[in-house]
Amino acid sequence: MKKRNWVIMMSAAALAMASVTGCSSQNGGETTAKAENAGGSKDGASADGVKEITMWYQENKTMIPAFDQRVEDFNKEYEGKYHLTIEYIPRGSSYAYEDKVNSAAAAGILPDLLSLDGPNVSNYAANGIIVPITSYVSEESKNDMLPSTVLQNTYQNDMYTVSFNEAVSLFYYNKDVFEEHGFRIPEGIDDAYTLDEVYEMAKEVSTPEMVGIKIIMNKGEGLIYGLSPLFDSAGAPLVSEDGSKADGYINSEKSVETAVKLQKFFDDKLANIDPTPTEFQDQKAAMWIAGNINQVVQFDDFPDLHWGATYLPKTGDHVVSNCGSWTLGISKDCKDPDAAYVALEFMTNSESTRLYGEVGGYPPARKSAYENNTQWDEYPYSLAKEQLFEAAVPRPKTPVYTVLTSKFAEAMLDIFTGSDAKESLDAVASYVDDEYARVKDSIK
Repeated sequence: MKKRNWVIMMSAAALAMASVTGCSSQNGGETTAKAENAGGSKDGASADGVKEITMWYQENKTMIPAFDQRVEDFNKEYEGKYHLTIEYIPRGSSYAYEDKVNSAAAAGILPDLLSLDGPNVSNYAANGIIVPITSYVSEESKNDMLPSTVLQNTYQNDMYTVSFNEAVSLFYYNKDVFEEHGFRIPEGIDDAYTLDEVYEMAKEVSTPEMVGIKIIMNKGEGLIYGLSPLFDSAGAPLVSEDGSKADGYINSEKSVETAVKLQKFFDDKLANIDPTPTEFQDQKAAMWIAGNINQVVQFDDFPDLHWGATYLPKTGDHVVSNCGSWTLGISKDCKDPDAAYVALEFMTNSESTRLYGEVGGYPPARKSAYENNTQWDEYPYSLAKEQLFEAAVPRPKTPVYTVLTSKFAEAMLDIFTGSDAKESLDAVASYVDDEYARVKDSIK
C-alpha cells in the first residue's frame, strides 16, 4: 500500500499544554528570523555556491534568542559554504505547528531541518516525514547524548533526530507545612517517597483552605507526561516495547492498580480536578507531583511560598523520571541531507544544548554540557540531573502516540471523577489498538 502522511491531531481540549510540561511552548512575539521559502531548498545551493539550509522550530519566546545566536554562530563558522535560515512557527495551546508540518509534508515543501516534540518521533519516522540519520551520527556524538534521548529518538533501530534539550519533573512541597507535620525528606533517589506515603501525607495536611496535592498539570499532554512515570515505576508500561499494542499494557493489573491509587486522591478530596495554574504557588496545595524544572524560576514571584523539592514518588522499587523535549531531524523533502546534517549537528552539539539550558532553564541533552556547569550541581537542579542520568524513561514510543495521549487523558479524567478504572483503561486499549490496526499497513 502506498505510504500516507499520517499525523493524527488531537482535539483542542486534549491538546491543551501548560508551560510546565516537556512539550511546552511559550507562544507569542515576533519571528526574529524567517525562512526565505516555506520548504526545503530546490537545489541546495545559492547562485554563489553557498548551500542554503532551512529549518523550522516552534515559536517559543524564551528559546528564540538562543536559537538566533546559534544560527548566527553557524553562519559565521561556515561562511561561504553553508547558510542556515530558521523560521519560528506559532504553536499556541493547540497543534498549529504540527498542522503546518502535516500540510507541508503532503505538499512536499517541508524545510530541510524539522524540529519536533520528542514523543512524536516515532509517528514522524513511521510515516516518512523525517528520514534516518543513523549513518551520520558518530559513536562519539551518540555516546555524549543522554541515554533517554537516544531511546526517544530511535525508531526500529534507526536514529531519526537529535535532542536540543531535555525536560524533567520534580516533586515540590510546602516547607512550612512539611516542617509543621514533621515529614521526612528523602535522602537520596532510592529513598524517594512511595505514592502510598504521599497519599498519607496528603490526607494529614488537607484542610478546607489547602488540598494535599496538585496532580493535574493540564488536562491534555500534561497527564501522560506527569503520570506515566508512576505507571512505569509500577512495572506497567502503557504500550508494548515496539509500540504496536496497548491491550495487556495500559489495562494490565498493575496499571489498573496505579490508576486506582491516583483515583483515591480525588475520591477523598485530597486533590482538585480543576486546579488553578498556580494552586501550589498560592499555597492552596501542599504538594505538587510534577512541574518542569524550569518552573523554579517562577517561584520568585511568590515570596511568601517556602518551597522544597525532591525526587518524583515511586510506585514500585525504583523511581522513574519523565523526560523528553524538542528534537531536530532531516525532513523527507531535504535535497542535500549531507549539508543539512552539518547544521543539525551544530544546532544540537554540546555548546548549543548548554546555551539552551542557560536561556530556557531546560536540562541539556548532552552529558558534556553538564561538565563544569555549576547550575546543574546545585539544588534543586542537581535532583533533576540525577533523575535524568539514573531514572529517565521516555513517554510511550508508538506511531499512534497522538491517539494514545489524548485517550489516556480522557480516561484518567474519567477515573478521577469516579469511573471504573479497569473499564476506562480497557476502552483506551481497545481504541488505541484499533487505530494502530487501521494504519499499520501505511506506516513504515
